[in-house]
Amino acid sequence: MATKKVVVLGGGYAGISAAKTLEKKFKNRPDIEIQMIERNTYHTLLTELHEVAGGRVSPASVRIGLNRLFKTDKVQIIQDKIDNIDFNDQLLYSANGSYPYDYLVIATGSRPFFFGLQGIETLGFKLWSYKEAVVVRDHIYDCFHNASTVTNREKRKKMLSFVVAGGGFTGVEMAGELGEWKNKLCKQFSIDREEVSIYLLEALPNILNIFDPDLANKCKKRLEKLGVQVLTQCGIERVDKDGIYLNTKKKIEGTLIWTAGIQGNPYLENMDIKYDRRFRVEVNEFMQSVQHENVFCAGDTISYLYNEKPLPQIVETAVQSGESVAENIGRLLGEKKMKPFVPNYHGVMVSVGSVYAVAKLKSIKLTGLMATGLKHMVNVHYLFGIGGLPLIFDYLNHEFTDRFVTPRLDVIHNDPLHKNVTQF
Repeated sequence: MATKKVVVLGGGYAGISAAKTLEKKFKNRPDIEIQMIERNTYHTLLTELHEVAGGRVSPASVRIGLNRLFKTDKVQIIQDKIDNIDFNDQLLYSANGSYPYDYLVIATGSRPFFFGLQGIETLGFKLWSYKEAVVVRDHIYDCFHNASTVTNREKRKKMLSFVVAGGGFTGVEMAGELGEWKNKLCKQFSIDREEVSIYLLEALPNILNIFDPDLANKCKKRLEKLGVQVLTQCGIERVDKDGIYLNTKKKIEGTLIWTAGIQGNPYLENMDIKYDRRFRVEVNEFMQSVQHENVFCAGDTISYLYNEKPLPQIVETAVQSGESVAENIGRLLGEKKMKPFVPNYHGVMVSVGSVYAVAKLKSIKLTGLMATGLKHMVNVHYLFGIGGLPLIFDYLNHEFTDRFVTPRLDVIHNDPLHKNVTQF
């Protein structure tokens, strides 16, 4: 029997889910080769990046080596960056060479979307990767340290003003973490908390529009308790070196953290595959490219309407679509009929700092410590599924024992991840 090669492109939630399912399905099939191509050597827990950016946990807590997730030889991990795909010849190209495939799973995740607004991409901070989270953390720490050495009131105000743009999950969680960390940093550097300004901007009338209004309102009140000013129906018109200009005619001078838009990975732009205006690949009900029948997509790469609504770009979609894609590839290899992707969402949750969260599971609503505990349980369940008990022990250690210790400034400034971003 001729050997068939399945390549999973991307090591995020969707890619890991697809590769783990393929590994289990074909572990006793020497005629099936599985490769995962990922530019990093690790899998990132993207839903926990705010904890790193907000100084709560060590950066190591959100990074899991891929070699810890695939302990057999069935899945070959290749560290490389794919620059182009030839769908006719079934080849993936990088600067290092090419990789053939019989079946391809595109699970390359998402990147920020800036709505064409001037200055945000070059002057703002992003929170879509491990490296970006570390850069945000270091910058915030620098702002407080530098402010403690400055006596000019206006300069201190700029250094201690922070704008989080986007009232979705990431924005709310980032603002909550910053609201908590602010108190510790003010104490460390002898700064009056009243000097610190934190804004959460949302262009729509309410934050967390996926939630029931009462749960969203509880998050808003918790943010305000932490000193965050929540501004709804407030968008950014443009950003330049002098400040952040809002549609309310207000200008804020300070740090911008952008969490307000999301799109597929733009590297697909010049490739021969159908995608929507935000670089998400158009797929059918089997998560199969509408153009190439041996190409499947999972996670944030998908452009598909289920029950006339876009699939939400959340972890459950990524994990479930990754499993579905792997199952359908298995069915094609076994000459069986594929099954449509049917999502099964259990609920949504968001944390506002370390001890408060809100959650909705079907018709059940939880707030406070109970919701926080549930969020930890969900993380533990995911980690057990991809790596077993060792990952759970690591998670509990990072969250409850080995808390983040502020690094020395010389370590920050010599860190290759650290970069200078314009201070407005």
